[in-house]
Amino acid sequence: MIHNFVNLDKWNSLNPAYRSLVRTASSLANEWMTSKYDASNPPALKKMLAENVVQFRQFPASVMDASLKAALEVYAEVSARNADFKKIWDSLLAFRNDAYLWWRVAEYSYDDYLIRNRTKT
Repeated sequence: MIHNFVNLDKWNSLNPAYRSLVRTASSLANEWMTSKYDASNPPALKKMLAENVVQFRQFPASVMDASLKAALEVYAEVSARNADFKKIWDSLLAFRNDAYLWWRVAEYSYDDYLIRNRTKT
């Protein structure tokens, strides 16, 4: 996901056509980057595995749990000092939790099924 940060006064001073250009260019750049990422990474992964240059392993749950705990501590500290950050973080969490609820029903079980059965098709 590509993010743009624009000074609000400068943004407001742009005429509607220029704002539209920035929105369109930003959208296209994000779409291109995501498509390139999704299309290029699987063959690169296969090549690295075939050439035995890497081994891929998941992090243990203990490492993931410690990382999450540390990140949440940082977010709590920043939230305590920065009301804007807290507002955004709280909004993001609420959206994410609702999205995950939907994702578990609509996407996760289907993707998990296809991953487990990829060699059958």
